[in-house]
Formats: sequence, C-alpha cells, structure tokens
Amino acid sequence: MSKRQLMLGALLVFVVAFAIFAVAHILPPAPYGLADDWRVFYAAAHVVQHGGNPYDAATIHAAEQAAQLYPKVQPSLDDFTDLPIVAVLLGAVAWLPYWLSFAVFTGLGALLAGIALRAWTREAGWDHAGLWLLAAMCSWLMLLGFFSGQFDALLLAGVVASLLLMRRNAACLAGACMVVVLFKPHLLWPLPLLLFAAWSDDHRRAWRFAAAAGITIAGGAAAGFVVVPNSSAFFGHLFGFGGRVNEVQPDLSGIPGLLVRLPHGAVIGAAVGVAGGIAVIALAWLATRDARLRGTSGESRALVPLVGLAVWLACTPYAHPNDDVLLYPLVVMLVGERGALLDGHRLQLALLAALAALAAFLSTPALGYALLVLGAGLLIALRGRVQVSTIAGLALAALAVLPAIWPFHVLNVSLTPVAVSLTALAGWLQLRARLAAALPGRQASSGHLTATRVVHSVSS
Repeated sequence: MSKRQLMLGALLVFVVAFAIFAVAHILPPAPYGLADDWRVFYAAAHVVQHGGNPYDAATIHAAEQAAQLYPKVQPSLDDFTDLPIVAVLLGAVAWLPYWLSFAVFTGLGALLAGIALRAWTREAGWDHAGLWLLAAMCSWLMLLGFFSGQFDALLLAGVVASLLLMRRNAACLAGACMVVVLFKPHLLWPLPLLLFAAWSDDHRRAWRFAAAAGITIAGGAAAGFVVVPNSSAFFGHLFGFGGRVNEVQPDLSGIPGLLVRLPHGAVIGAAVGVAGGIAVIALAWLATRDARLRGTSGESRALVPLVGLAVWLACTPYAHPNDDVLLYPLVVMLVGERGALLDGHRLQLALLAALAALAAFLSTPALGYALLVLGAGLLIALRGRVQVSTIAGLALAALAVLPAIWPFHVLNVSLTPVAVSLTALAGWLQLRARLAAALPGRQASSGHLTATRVVHSVSS
C-alpha cells in the first residue's frame, strides 16, 4: 500500500467513524438537535398555507411549537428569513406529519446529492467512485445539513445539474436549474453570472441561458411576494436578522467567521466580503475576455463557476459548514480518481498541518492565528513554486478534519474557513494552470479529456 493510499484511507476512516459517532449522539431527537432548521421551514410552510405571515415572530413561533415543542425561543435560530417563495415550495412536503416530512425531505436530498456526485465523477472520467461517495455522504459537512433539515444537498444537485447541462449546451434547462438560487441567494448569486461568463463565446446559447435564468429567479421571487400575505415584511426582517446573527451563530465557515472574535473583526470581515464579491465579478469579467477559455475543454469551463463559487464561500459573511458541500464538485477535479492527482508525502504533511492548526488553537487562539498568518505568508513567499496538488492535499485534509471540531465546542471560533480558503486557492491555481496550457484561439481537441490527463499534461 502506497503512502497516498494510506493517508486517503486514514481520512476515510476518520470521516466514517465521526459519522457513526455523530449519528449515535443526534438521537433521540431533542430541541436544537435533529431537524432544528426543518422545524422553522415546516412551520413557515404551514403558516403560508393558512394565509399567515411567516415573518411575524408570534405567528411563526406558535407554528414551530405546534410542530415540535421546545423550551424557549432563540431569536435568529427560530426566525424564518428565506424568500417567501421558499415557504410556498416547501408546501410540497409540509402537508405530511412533521417527522415524516423531515424524513422524506432529507431522503430526497440525500438521493439527489448522491446521484449528482456520481454523475459528476463519471463526467470527470472516474471509473470507480464508491469510496469517494461514501466519504462525501458521510462527511460532517453533509451530515450537518441532513441533521438540520437544510437545503444544501438539493443545492448541490442543482449546481451539478446546471454544469452538466452547460456542457451539453442545454441553455434553457441550465437556466431553469437556477431555481436553486432562490433557496440561498446570498450564497448562490455568483452561479448564474459565472455560468454565463463561462458560456460567453457562444453568444446565442449564453443569452438563452441568461433569459431562462432571469425568468426563473425573478419570476420565482416575484411569485412568492404575490402569493404570500404581508411578504413585504421580509426585508425588514432580513436586516434585523443580519444585525444580530453573528452573536448567536458563531460557527460561520467563511473567513469573516474566523475573524469575528478579533478586535474590529466585524469590520475586517465585512471588508473581506466586499473583496470576495469584487473578486467574483472580476473572475466573471476575465472569463468573458480571455480567449484561452475558448480553447479549453468543458471541464476547464466548469472550473470558472466552481472556482468563483468557492471564492465567495471563502469570503461571504454568512455561511455555515453544511453550505460547503457546494465545494465537492471542485474537490473532485482537484484530487482525481482515488486521489491520483495527490502526492502521498505531501498529503501526509497536509494532515499533520491540519492537526497542528487544531492543536495551536486548542492551546491558545493567539497561537492559532499566528500559525495561520505564518502559513499564509509562506504560501505567498513560495507562490511561484507551490503546486496545485500541494494545496489540494491541504484542502482535502482540512475539509475532513477541521469542520468536525466545532460540534465539541472546544473552540470559540470555527476553523472551517481554513479548509474553504484552501479549496478556493487550489481551484484558482488549477484554473490558471489549465488556461496557461491553452493557446489563444485553439479549439478543444476531440475526445474526452479527464481531469487526471489534463493536469498531468500541464505538469509535464
């Protein structure tokens, strides 16, 4: 057994073992345990079905108590802050009894996420993806969404579907997939913009996609405000939620969440969010202008929206670890089948680095932050010699280990932003490498190019 296989096996064992531990401790259901977010969504759907206002605190809290009794209200955790159309769409399963509706919703999300990831690995040229699927579905990021009753598995399926449809030039269907943006627009707003940019050399199809996406997003949002009574309260409710959310939800997975405990951390985090938004828009603009993108394979085109989404997930002021399952299609392209694009020795060092960061924060937060600053400085100093596989190994180890620490509440800050930032950086380096290998005006060669073959050709 090679060192790479040994390290990948160790990460798999850790992920699966932690999944078993988590399942054993999430049962039996308790308030703010299993289905804590689903209680809010279920209540909002019932309020809308009965002609009520889901943004009225007394109304939504009474509906939540009727669904699942809990001892006291916690502002923000028990408020419905999604678009009105979300409550309407959830009515498709909310007519069922509470726990049955949760089981159906979660099962459907798991099924679609599994199908999407398998389709994406097959598109990337993988012949075997069983262990990868096991690790992805058992990862804490995925389980957290399942336990909470969140939308992320469905969003993952929608993102993958849109990318596959883009590669098949099905513009209108890809635009219809943008319905997923309505569930979490603060996270997925870059997706339609980046898909359009990656498609821009085919103007007819790009604009057909833009029209379908615009109708889906604008029409869906507007329909919710028309159907739901007093839905104008959404805006004031949202601003109130944004003003207090950092005080009650510290497990944020973007860089602002890592900075929030520092002096002036909120201001610095807001600046990071602005910088991330600018970076996403800049990436979209560069994609429309860079002739090299027209000479690359469909996989390289898909990197544009995946990398842009990863950059935003790293910089957004509001995202939770379960939202980071949206990184998994990018991780597939970074690691290759059975981790073929990773070096065993570097992967071992990556795992040790993740454990060292954890130990430093456990010792004292100041030491942890100092270690992160040192690591960032080292990457900047060695930027000309840092390989994609090195950062990809760091990202994989961090995604497997660091998010699983928060449930123990041994730290007052989430370390998930470290893993997300490394994934975004690795994705950017891979995109840059592929574009550097493409000649301006050159058409993609016929035949299927797997992620493994492309990266090996670049490195050689």
